[in-house]
Amino acid sequence: MRHRSSTAACAIALISLTALTGCSFTSTTLAVFETDRVAEDELPPLEEDSYSPVDVESSRYVGEYEGVSLWIAKGTDSSTCLVAITDPEDDWGIGCGGLPTRISGSGHTFEVRADDWPAPEGMTRVSDNVYAE
Repeated sequence: MRHRSSTAACAIALISLTALTGCSFTSTTLAVFETDRVAEDELPPLEEDSYSPVDVESSRYVGEYEGVSLWIAKGTDSSTCLVAITDPEDDWGIGCGGLPTRISGSGHTFEVRADDWPAPEGMTRVSDNVYAE
């Protein structure tokens, strides 16, 4: 009888563990960071200290939307940064945080989402992880 109750207790524990971790299977990863960096992944020069919240060595160019060039990078104190640049001299924006990360500027709103997240409603896909409106 003891063997049976131990087996039942183990089964209940496994079911509970599976139920509790079921929500954690949602990805917060960005596969683009697993690719090798190429020349276009380099961020253009901006004003001094503009990239202070950004791990510039992790940047990846992800595309352009209506004249705005977009990069994603890891943050120095956050998981993700989005860099949007129309003109490095005077029209750019950087937003860092957890996922999703959203910034607005140059007449548009941009959002970074994890690999398996659905597209935000009403936004246009720029890359696997970046959307614009």
